[in-house]
Amino acid sequence: MIDMIFDKKTYIPEKGVWVSTVAWNYNIGLDRSSETMVFRGDEEGIEDYTDLYMESHGHTYSKDTLTRAHKRIVAGIEDGTIELEEVAVNVGKD
Repeated sequence: MIDMIFDKKTYIPEKGVWVSTVAWNYNIGLDRSSETMVFRGDEEGIEDYTDLYMESHGHTYSKDTLTRAHKRIVAGIEDGTIELEEVAVNVGKD
């Protein structure tokens, strides 16, 4: 059975992004089952699933370790030490 083991999301209103840390009991990518990704959104939820930032946590299942990683990434985005990739929002418009 496929199960989500960990799921933590934090909205950063000043940046208009959601930080999402998840862990699954199976591989979700090349050699990883847990990761943190950042997506554009508003207070109601994620609007665009194009990742602005991604960090693999390998096969980490520890809730404490994943919570610390999540908080570190949120703090890095808030203080600017983690830069988010720009996403073209007006593609095809003059």
